[in-house]
Amino acid sequence: MTLTGDVLRAGGPLARIGELYPAPKGRVTPCPGKSLQRGPASWDHSGMEGMRTPEQYRARRRPMVELDEGRVVAAAEDQAELVELGLDTVRGAMDFSGGQLIREAGTRTTHRIEGPRSVFFLKRHRGLSITERYFPFRLRATSPARIEFDNHVMMRRSGFDVPDPVAVGESGATFAVPAESYLVTREVPGPNLHDMLRDRLPGEPGRREASLAQAVIRDLAGLVRRLHSGGFIHRDLYCAHLIVADDPRWGRPYIVDLQRVEQRFPPRQRWLVKDLAALLHSLPPNVSRTDQLRFLMVYLGKLRVDPLVRRWAGEIAAKQQRMARHTPKYP
Repeated sequence: MTLTGDVLRAGGPLARIGELYPAPKGRVTPCPGKSLQRGPASWDHSGMEGMRTPEQYRARRRPMVELDEGRVVAAAEDQAELVELGLDTVRGAMDFSGGQLIREAGTRTTHRIEGPRSVFFLKRHRGLSITERYFPFRLRATSPARIEFDNHVMMRRSGFDVPDPVAVGESGATFAVPAESYLVTREVPGPNLHDMLRDRLPGEPGRREASLAQAVIRDLAGLVRRLHSGGFIHRDLYCAHLIVADDPRWGRPYIVDLQRVEQRFPPRQRWLVKDLAALLHSLPPNVSRTDQLRFLMVYLGKLRVDPLVRRWAGEIAAKQQRMARHTPKYP
């Protein structure tokens, strides 16, 4: 069964979509000088007491300092711990041999380091690709670690939950792009989205908590919609790149692995489709196709299936099929 198959048929599993996501009360009518004007009835605010407040989740400011003669920029509050670990200089970070190797992908390695007071992730980049070496004018003239660090800062300022950037360093540039660079981020404790959904949403619909499924669908769709509305595209928006931290609600998703994040106005639709297809493709098997369609409808702001929903669903399903045939370069 595909995303555009049985779940889109009239009278199918979407018969209760109006109960899960009721339309606002009142009449919506066009008005000269405004795009839309609501009728006499006001919005029903019942059930809004559980929503997150911006003041509670606003990112705090983190002063930065320069180390290693300007080659390293680090958070002032973590400077002492970086010095203890030997990560306050470019040479010390590139020669660091401790920690647990998490991943190795070409010239990039990622280690998990347990410090005296915090747990960090150290991502190191060694060497230059052919494009970076001979065609630097096609890229940003900076290191991959600095690009990801800047993306962390930019997304924090935009109100998104991302890991705290602790330090970034880069060596001298030989071909306009530094050959060695590293990034240190703070660990976000919690499972990734795939494991959280697999463990907390049982496969039998009768046993599942409907309120939990509704909250997850609404919050994730709202997060991705806000990401794309701000012009951001992740380009690797898989469930493994969403870490669910503890929260009074179902959880608080943090977006990680920001090296390929870009901000464009307007963003290309094919990149939006790729983000959505990557997220839906990496969901665990116990998340039904109906739940995936509900996610898409919340993302599009729709209460019923219409031609626009069908078109997006068809493009996402086609992209998912291409992803299923793709062999990862670095498993």
